[in-house]
Amino acid sequence: MNPYKNQDLKTYFNNLGDEFIAEKNRQQDEENKRVHNEFITNLKKGKCFLCGMNMNSFKDSKHCFHWFTYPKGIRKKHFESYLKKPIGFFQLDSYFRWLANSEVFLTNINDLKEETSATSYLESTFRYKNIEWAFSVGNTDLEGHPAAKVGANPHFHIQMKINDQIFLKFNDFHIPFSDQDLFMIELRKQMGEELIINQGSLNAGISVLENEELFEELEKKMIRADDESIAPFNRQSIIIAPEGQTISGEILEQAFEESSITKEPVSKIIQRLIKDVKVITQIVPSDAVPKMTKRSGKK
Repeated sequence: MNPYKNQDLKTYFNNLGDEFIAEKNRQQDEENKRVHNEFITNLKKGKCFLCGMNMNSFKDSKHCFHWFTYPKGIRKKHFESYLKKPIGFFQLDSYFRWLANSEVFLTNINDLKEETSATSYLESTFRYKNIEWAFSVGNTDLEGHPAAKVGANPHFHIQMKINDQIFLKFNDFHIPFSDQDLFMIELRKQMGEELIINQGSLNAGISVLENEELFEELEKKMIRADDESIAPFNRQSIIIAPEGQTISGEILEQAFEESSITKEPVSKIIQRLIKDVKVITQIVPSDAVPKMTKRSGKK
């Protein structure tokens, strides 16, 4: 059971004051950027920014997040002692996001809420090079399974694939949430939409499509991708000419030619060229975004 379940975290949080919260957010944002820069600098050198070891090596006695990048010689047995204790769910989530976005921004992270199973609190899938990680937190996992031999305490599950072959299965481990995890989970529950988790661009995934404000900004800044195989979005538009008019082949040719140079979507160019033209646009995740990996029984 979550020890914070019966505490009034919402009142506590609301009593902190807007100025105090804004200042703490600013400090955290600066710290996140500093740590991320350290992460990227070390990653380019093949070093782990957490433990200082080479990314492709590990020590049994030195547990570290970079074990999930499949260093040389690591086996499932090495995770048995590591994952018996809390490792920090939200920190690991950020680590996976940073790795995924260091390769291709947004495309490698499927964190769409609309694809989350009805029986789950959270599901997300990340891709980095030849590795795929997937989180699964069922609604019952949040309370633990008191009558079970394993997983009695609140916990989460992870699956890890290498070259599309399962290395760690969801049910291999019931990883306990840390105290900080449990506080954050309960705070999110009590605050609901009042609590805005600003992960910033460092942690962003394809779920930016589910944020109306971000969606409008994305639509304004969207350009054609040179390589569709890594593009995060598929933008489809229906262009309707003003009543009594048609869109000439000359206009279309001009729009396509300009788009090939500027990378601006054709529909936006036509909107500038033809007054009162109507454009209906749909933006969806591209085929390059990983499919949401589900635990058995989750739909």
